[in-house]
Amino acid sequence: MALLLAGCAGPVVGAAYDTKDPVDRWQAALRANAARYVCGAALEEGREARLSDAMVEAQRQATEALAKREGTVPTDPEVLGDIASRRTQQERVVRDAVAARGCSDPQIMDLIALAERLSAGQG
Repeated sequence: MALLLAGCAGPVVGAAYDTKDPVDRWQAALRANAARYVCGAALEEGREARLSDAMVEAQRQATEALAKREGTVPTDPEVLGDIASRRTQQERVVRDAVAARGCSDPQIMDLIALAERLSAGQG
């Protein structure tokens, strides 16, 4: 399950956001936000909008990176489909992990902490 939380391959959950790859960064942000949501971890007032802005920017960068890898434009239907598929997969992985291990699991707590950092503009 830890491997799934790390994005099916790659670094541990907390380190995944530190990667230079925009797609991995976006997926880590998705997992963080999903963990925060599934576990009911509220954000301080005003931070929801900041987290939303960070998520939008991370997705934009990921979309551009995927398009570049494919030699196409960010609005290409295949790129947009890949983004939608990755979003669904990352959210499902977190829901399954929380269901199996609970919100007090250290990796889940690391994800929630990442969401807090992102909402504070500390990416």
